[in-house]
Amino acid sequence: IACYKACEILRLLRKDGANVQVMMSQSALKFISKTTFAALSGQEVLVDLFPNSSKSGLEHIELANTLDAIIIVPATANILCKVANGIADDIVTTTLSVCDQPTLFAPAMNFRMWENPATINAVDILRDKGNIILDPHEGLLASLHEGNGRLADPRQIILAIHELFNIPLPLKNKKILITAGPTQEPIDSVRFISNYSSGKMGYALAKKAHSMGGLVTLISGPTYLNSPSGIEHISINSAKEMYRAVHSSIKDKDFIFMAAAVADYSSKNISKQKLKRSNQNITIELTPNPDILKSISKKTTAKIIGFALETNNGEKEALRKLNEKKCDYIILNYADEKGAGFNSSTNRVTK
Repeated sequence: IACYKACEILRLLRKDGANVQVMMSQSALKFISKTTFAALSGQEVLVDLFPNSSKSGLEHIELANTLDAIIIVPATANILCKVANGIADDIVTTTLSVCDQPTLFAPAMNFRMWENPATINAVDILRDKGNIILDPHEGLLASLHEGNGRLADPRQIILAIHELFNIPLPLKNKKILITAGPTQEPIDSVRFISNYSSGKMGYALAKKAHSMGGLVTLISGPTYLNSPSGIEHISINSAKEMYRAVHSSIKDKDFIFMAAAVADYSSKNISKQKLKRSNQNITIELTPNPDILKSISKKTTAKIIGFALETNNGEKEALRKLNEKKCDYIILNYADEKGAGFNSSTNRVTK
């Protein structure tokens, strides 16, 4: 199971723009083929210390000059003990013996292996040498035992890699809820009321909060954007669905960014059939939607950041909204300003 999670970690690294060279031990090949990692990394996977090819067999030495970091995932009891004691008898251990780049081990094993004195001693040695060892998680193991031995969550491993490069993580382990995009309020079975929101602001906030270490939940209306990697994504359509999703997600949150452009009104009577065209005027009766931003202040201790999209009297309206909705901060921008507002990849705000 941990081997397959390594594939997800590789995918996330590649999505973040990393160039990844994969090495596999002979034991690792018993669990998953090198073809999988080759496809995900876009590079040949190194598996033999002395390859039967025209190559020099010194790839592990050459890597010492090109790598920025080494990640061992999953790290078994075998690899921990070997590296701690200087054993270099395969492509992985030999590479580790010659490289002095920042190194991170993400262990996964049976809890008895993790608690074995030899493993404990090896971990202490590796940590004393400046290596990062992520403690495995507690839970149900493949052997059906329970204990410490599960591979750390892929997202935590990615954040630990960020820390290897001294990337600041001011939101590390902070729980963050972000809403984004428009809502769609149905009129009949094929039509709806909506707005021009693209969701770009909320998605950008989610991506940035995640890169700063945040545990991000993104609740989004319909958009054409790809969900940022490593976050929890909840898709909704209508304002009422947004209301329910927000209220079920606000528990224990540290920050809430309400960036979605939620429709203020919805149709009172939704036709189950398509409304037919005629030459007569029709009237659609609208009813107010729940005020989601106003409804959450008494149900959370999180810092609440609201957004005000205006076309006139912006600062006055933003201040009114700040007070009425009980926000801690309000972000103001203008829908009719060039380079800002809906569907723009840039913005200018007043806070």
